[in-house]
Amino acid sequence: MSGPADIDALCRLARALVEHVLERTAKPHGDMPSRYAVSAAEVVRILREHVPQVDRVACDRRLADAEAGLQARVDDASGRLARLAAIFELDALEVHVLAAVAAPDLDPAIERLYAYAWDDFTRKRPDLGFVIRLVAAGDPARESYVLDRLDDRGSLRRHRLLVVENPDTAWTTRPVRVADRVLAYLRGHDPIDESVADVVRLDRWPRALSEIVLPTAIVDRVRRALASRGARVVLAGRAGTGRGTLVEAIAAAHHGSAMRVDLAALLLEPRTLAERLAAALREAALRGATCILEADELDGEVSATLAARVGAAVAAAVVPVVFTAPARTAWLAAALGDLTEIDVPPPTFEERARLWRAAVSPNVRLADDDALETVAGRYGFTGGTIARAASRAVRAAELRDPDAPTLELDDLGDAARLAFSHRLGAIAQRIPAGFSWDDLVLPADTLAQLREVVSFARERPFLLETWGLARKLPYGRGVSAILAGPPGTGKTMVAQLLAKELGYDLYRIDLSQVVNKYIGETEKNLARIFEEAESSHAVLFFDEADALFAKRTAVQSSTDRYANLEVNYLLQRMETYDGVTLLATNLEQGLDEAFKRRVRFAVQFELPELEERKRLWRSMFPPQLPLAPDIDWTTLASRFEMAGGYIKKAAVRAALYAASARPRRAVTHGDLIEAAQREYREMGRVTYGGDKAR
Repeated sequence: MSGPADIDALCRLARALVEHVLERTAKPHGDMPSRYAVSAAEVVRILREHVPQVDRVACDRRLADAEAGLQARVDDASGRLARLAAIFELDALEVHVLAAVAAPDLDPAIERLYAYAWDDFTRKRPDLGFVIRLVAAGDPARESYVLDRLDDRGSLRRHRLLVVENPDTAWTTRPVRVADRVLAYLRGHDPIDESVADVVRLDRWPRALSEIVLPTAIVDRVRRALASRGARVVLAGRAGTGRGTLVEAIAAAHHGSAMRVDLAALLLEPRTLAERLAAALREAALRGATCILEADELDGEVSATLAARVGAAVAAAVVPVVFTAPARTAWLAAALGDLTEIDVPPPTFEERARLWRAAVSPNVRLADDDALETVAGRYGFTGGTIARAASRAVRAAELRDPDAPTLELDDLGDAARLAFSHRLGAIAQRIPAGFSWDDLVLPADTLAQLREVVSFARERPFLLETWGLARKLPYGRGVSAILAGPPGTGKTMVAQLLAKELGYDLYRIDLSQVVNKYIGETEKNLARIFEEAESSHAVLFFDEADALFAKRTAVQSSTDRYANLEVNYLLQRMETYDGVTLLATNLEQGLDEAFKRRVRFAVQFELPELEERKRLWRSMFPPQLPLAPDIDWTTLASRFEMAGGYIKKAAVRAALYAASARPRRAVTHGDLIEAAQREYREMGRVTYGGDKAR
């Protein structure tokens, strides 16, 4: 049933209480002098138009009838007043207090009765002293009980059902009113309390519990933890792991709901924290909802003062309260002694594959049946990120072909990369990923090693999780490779190819931004790099790695000691980093031996042989670039023993000679010889006559 019957019962009690006060204070019932805004005759008409005189016996009977009528409404479980009393565990006298305070807002005529009863028409709200006298009805024991119920520790004020104003005045003279949200509830309206509307979010269409992709053991633990209304739970895990979604599904499975509150936003305003948090918890209670306090955006620990305020508000809540946080937090454990902490892990490879399949619309065709498993293995996303990335990928496919959208692996990869959030650009240089296997001119053994790196990166989630190798590898689960060889042998090119094959961005670490002369700063910079890389699935490319990963030396000075500390830190961080790390060096023997043991792959790049140099020279010129028909590639390759990087520079130089001629012409054998000779001189090498370069 809705509000009219409840409101009528509340107002009837308020009228009976006023009549009882008037009878006991022996107010005259004739017309009052004009200085009174309300006459006695008007009071009599408002109370009961058919009774010309106040009679004590009749007055007591009407009060008893009003109390019985109100109790009948409280006993009717379908009514809002009954639900309000049940939610906040109000006893009969507390309901009477609520009626006495709410009546002037529910019926304006009662406001005039109150003004007459306290001989002051200038006041619009009853004060605490008047409410006590009104509800106690002359009974000293009852007056003491009402006084206790109006304390700030009582249910009415602890749950912010009543709002006491003017805290600087004497206690009994402070005006009191029923909270606007509670009045709206009694009237049958359910707007979100405007004081917390900016931080509250309702999920009206929760998922079914069967659709939640989380380990069964975790789901069961959370379900059991939320079984009581006094539950206080922390779900610790990365944002997007489905913590809030799981709580919503559990609530819906028990015919309830859940309400999310941005706790981080509330903590930004310390002065209003207690009031707004209590209002949010009251909102959840009025809706019969489990309250989810989202603390993912909190930056660092919370002060003891604010923690105590949060703890006090949550301790008073009459609904289950769940905190979602990135990790277990000491301040919450200190603020709430009965806290249950549950870790929610990120999804495994198989769970990520299920999430991708669930997120892709069934009317979209996959160009590659293994595409979803591929992206599930590439990116360790949480469910929320997967849902957003899948939506973007499907949209791209629909824009390309609205009638028969086909989802390609590149669509999924591009959408996934848009989900990355990192600031590596400030401390590393992004290098475009590119090239294909056909672009590489390397010995067969070297190519086989590189394919093994790619294969391990792709199959790593399956090996570690499905086949359980993670139990044998407590650390060192990342993909790491040393690319060692002379300058120009293609190490950077290979790094670009590997990044493309794995679907990641490639970032070359800028040593000038990392290495710092001040003690401890280098470690801080390295920590930033690894932390950002972990959240962005970036390939870290340490060029000239021997500058950072050099051998540790005997400690002969404080400088040696701190230099060794940097190397030690790198050793530890490399072991715990689960991403992809490539270390390029021209001098492998300069690397610390401990690094070599911890790096999973070591790929050697040698100077190209004759046949490889011929292929390199030919591969440098795209089809649209004109070449003279008489170029002797064998002579060119045998005369100049250069690595691929230098051959590329020479090829560009030769093309410049041809493009600068007027009219422009094809690249000739002479252009290539001259360009190679100049490149040789810049390398510090010379040729003797027409013989082979030395």
